[in-house]
Amino acid sequence: MGTWRGLAALLVSVALALTTERACWHAVLRCHEERECELAYTQYLVACDGNIRGALHRCPSNCVGALVRLNQTARGPDLETCDCGVDPECRRAKRAIEPCLPRTHARDAGGIGCTEARLRCDEDAVCRAALSAYLAYCGQLFNGRKCSVRCRATIEQLRMLPDGALLERCVCDGVERPFCEVVKDNMSRLCALSDRGLVPDQDVPDDAYEDENYDSVTGVVVSPSRAWRTSSHLAVFLGSLAVTSLGA
Repeated sequence: MGTWRGLAALLVSVALALTTERACWHAVLRCHEERECELAYTQYLVACDGNIRGALHRCPSNCVGALVRLNQTARGPDLETCDCGVDPECRRAKRAIEPCLPRTHARDAGGIGCTEARLRCDEDAVCRAALSAYLAYCGQLFNGRKCSVRCRATIEQLRMLPDGALLERCVCDGVERPFCEVVKDNMSRLCALSDRGLVPDQDVPDDAYEDENYDSVTGVVVSPSRAWRTSSHLAVFLGSLAVTSLGA
């Protein structure tokens, strides 16, 4: 009997330890022990304040960027998978921020992930050039300002290419998934596209700001050339993800 009691006590202690390990309050403490995680977590609290409070139902670019940076730290991902337990504020905050969290597209889920679609486009010189033009002329689309005639023309050019068509159908995935969803929303609101091509509009001539791009690292608008130098991988990936909205 004593042996069984000892084993039961051991199992209870292990269960309690595992519960503590998964608790969100414990994940926050562990995050603060890592300098990079602590900094990213502080930035997340500021950038995503509106979402956490429930005042915003969309994902601002600066909030998405903060979540991506937090997810890239050693202990940041634990904050996503932690258990709130019975804490109502923790549960509410996790529900509010969930739509902005990075997700990975499973290969067996059907369709093609945008990571793979972007890589295929990069391997084709014509598709790569079209994607570069898209990045150069759709800066205001990324920032949610407008979808210019030149921007829509580059989108149509991509749609006519075999590998560009994959970008239209692909599923947002990876840590940049929230960026894809932000640009998808911008495109659905700002771009007038049809199955036959461009829809005529009364678009004003492109102004001097048209070639702007969004630097997700600094949160400021930069020119395409600077964007390629400061964050080339993210710029290309964001560009490829944005085209997925055409099929939405």
